[in-house]
Amino acid sequence: IKVAWRNLFRQFGYTILNVLGLAAGLAASIFIFLYVFNELSYDRFHEKADRIYRIGVKGRMPGNELNQVVTAAPMMTALLNDYPEVEEACRLGKFGGWLVQTGDKKFQETDDDFIFADSTFFDVFSFRVLEGDPKTALKKPRSIVLTENYARKYFGDADPLGKTFKIEKDSAFYEVTGVMENVPVNSHFHFNMVGSLSSLGNSRSDNWVNHNFFTYVVLAPGTDVEKFTDGLREMVIKYVGPTIERFIGVGLDEFEKAGNSFGYFTQPLTDIHLHSNLQAEFEVNGNLAYVYIFLIIAVLILVMASINFMNLATARATTRAREVGLRKVVGSDKSLLISQFMAESIIMSILSLVIAVVIVYLALPAFDNMIRLKLEFSIFRHHTLPLLILLAVLVGIMGGTYPAFVLASFRPASVLKSEPQSVSGKGFLRALLVVVQFTVVMVILLGTVLVSRQLRYMQDKELGFQKKNMLVIRRSDALGDKIDAFKEEIRHHANVIDAANSTHIPSTPYWNNAHWLEGQGFNNTLLLNTCYVSYDFGKTMGLELVEGRFFDREMGTDSSGVVINESAVKTLAIEDPLKQRFIEPNSEGEVRYLPIIGIVKDFHYESMHEDIHPMAIHFMQGNYEGYIIVRLGSGNIPETVNFIRQKWEEFDNEYPFEYTWMDDEFDKLFDPERRTSRILAVFSILSIIISVLGLLGLISF
Repeated sequence: IKVAWRNLFRQFGYTILNVLGLAAGLAASIFIFLYVFNELSYDRFHEKADRIYRIGVKGRMPGNELNQVVTAAPMMTALLNDYPEVEEACRLGKFGGWLVQTGDKKFQETDDDFIFADSTFFDVFSFRVLEGDPKTALKKPRSIVLTENYARKYFGDADPLGKTFKIEKDSAFYEVTGVMENVPVNSHFHFNMVGSLSSLGNSRSDNWVNHNFFTYVVLAPGTDVEKFTDGLREMVIKYVGPTIERFIGVGLDEFEKAGNSFGYFTQPLTDIHLHSNLQAEFEVNGNLAYVYIFLIIAVLILVMASINFMNLATARATTRAREVGLRKVVGSDKSLLISQFMAESIIMSILSLVIAVVIVYLALPAFDNMIRLKLEFSIFRHHTLPLLILLAVLVGIMGGTYPAFVLASFRPASVLKSEPQSVSGKGFLRALLVVVQFTVVMVILLGTVLVSRQLRYMQDKELGFQKKNMLVIRRSDALGDKIDAFKEEIRHHANVIDAANSTHIPSTPYWNNAHWLEGQGFNNTLLLNTCYVSYDFGKTMGLELVEGRFFDREMGTDSSGVVINESAVKTLAIEDPLKQRFIEPNSEGEVRYLPIIGIVKDFHYESMHEDIHPMAIHFMQGNYEGYIIVRLGSGNIPETVNFIRQKWEEFDNEYPFEYTWMDDEFDKLFDPERRTSRILAVFSILSIIISVLGLLGLISF
């Protein structure tokens, strides 16, 4: 070890080059491993994670496939009553934004902040409750549990337990019954407050075909999950079949004979983040392919750093030839020499690891900011330090093995007589390694360019609707029956082109509703993505009509009309859709007729990874919760937004004016690609630096 240290400091320039190259490679790899471990660790912090499953709905009907993660309200009770292997069950619900009022302060919370859950929430999930009793915190109606952040947001340093506040315009107060830790980053769903589901009337619904709730179960140890999943067919027969028959007068057998299907599936909790991209997901999930890509990049970067070490070590081999000859003369054998040179390599790798750890600690906040995640790194946590040392030793062995064997193979007689050693093979190998190294750099660079161009293509592609300068105001329902007057008022501004309101905007999950064409019978069920809109929606959004018209104030019958997209026309397979009507039954057997009044050109209202699905746009009778969409001109945007804010406050002083931009909301769909592109760009630069360091070393020798 003394000799190893002496050799490292004797060739100080060589040591610095090698240590910096290895440190850069190790730091890059640690960053990637942190990201990968975070992706693989999702939901594993729950105590019963290996026994928690989410129930989903699968089905097939003309027009669309049902493959969603929300289920019907009565399912939880049926699971607990009919399936003894279900130990616990819990439903979660997201129902839009909520106005929270504490004293004189008002907060408009989004559906990303506020969820509702059954009283068994903390029995199923292992979120740590800091104050209050987790067993009873969500038992009573109008109970709320806050995260640490939101307890501080609403009540400062005061004890929040027992404090009350209003939600929406409800005259009754909600009570804070608990404070929990902030939701970990590696959870597939996030929230800042959870209310008792018993507060909502729809939680007691007995409708088996209205899907609004995420249902989770904890299965007993040793349960055959496949057998349990197959057994959910009995639930379809017992509960769903009669509901279908009550609504459309067709039994389950006849419904399925017509080519339709309906059933349930289970998802392991720990698989959701990387293996689930279904309808109505809680959040945008990860992508397993990216995990594999980054693991490959981490290995390639380590290989490149090791190649640097090999090249530099073999390049300076002749400077140590006499040392090898003398060692052999005085009694050393080949194995001892190999051990000596391997020790030097491992010591250098551990030195590089120390520098790499410092780099990671210093650069982690910037890396977190770049990928919009909060990763944790501590060498004293769990098995981190042993794993890092193991990584350094493996890199030292990988980089030092070949040079050690080359140096230990020198013949004493030749080197002590100053005869040149044969280096042709070694020179060829060094050249080959440099070629391999720069080939790896080119592959990473090409991958970076490919992902970047794909992202730019998706962002710049013609979407079929106006995205730029589209102001989106949340909570359109806050204006009640004054919404039309508000829209008319803001149209007076010179920079407001038009305005409309809608239950959905592109990028938000659309409702998925059954439709039936007149004359084709109820057994021919069409599943169409659905939204409800006001007059002027098509004009405001910049949608293009293929046939017919959008909803017209002058046409009284348009209030019951439907506009469909081109994909729906193909699915319906009818020659003249404008002469067709949908029929809408209710549970009393009455039927309402909905004429098709227009065909809109297909536009991308979901992720660009999805095909454009069949869609039905209905007229909104009244004012449902959703969005007001305001199309702005190219004038003074801040001044226009301020004008609209003032008008909002004139019409409503209860709900805060909260807005976003259409392009920002739609671009959120590209977050995984954007994150991948940024990470690839950074590690492309690092791979170039590592290669150049190696090349510098070779040139110097």
